[in-house]
Amino acid sequence: MKKTIITLFIILFVAISATSQTKFELPQNIELKKDSDYAKYENDISSAAKWLEETDLNQETDKRKQIDAFIIKWVSGTPNVTVDVNQSLMKLYGDNHELLVLYMASYSAYSLENKNANKTAAVKAGIVSMMNVYKKGISIKKSKEMEKAIKLLDENNLDQYIEKNFG
Repeated sequence: MKKTIITLFIILFVAISATSQTKFELPQNIELKKDSDYAKYENDISSAAKWLEETDLNQETDKRKQIDAFIIKWVSGTPNVTVDVNQSLMKLYGDNHELLVLYMASYSAYSLENKNANKTAAVKAGIVSMMNVYKKGISIKKSKEMEKAIKLLDENNLDQYIEKNFG
């Protein structure tokens, strides 16, 4: 009886875990030519950011490339969000270039969802998303700067790090 209950619990846990991944499909015929076009895709940016964070780097790689291209094009042209990228960010993601697009998406999503948010909060949202993927350790190369930032997050000192390096 005890084995049956444990087995059912494990099956239930696996089923819930498998279905909890964010579903996201890129819109068809994306058009980003004039300022008003970008606003149409703001909800998609938020959904894409969640998908990129929750989907392991080694899964759905073709879809990831398409989403990455969409985010880069959107961030490059939108009049509503300006994503700051600097040397500190490049040190943070190191050789994990996939994390840069995740940062841009999460930064943008936070800015769109919190219209009056300050830059530090948007930077933090982007960095925390990067950390979440980094900590999974899937298709990730170690980064001393990321390890340092994760430690600072654990110690509740990430805001000071952001002010110093991204302010």
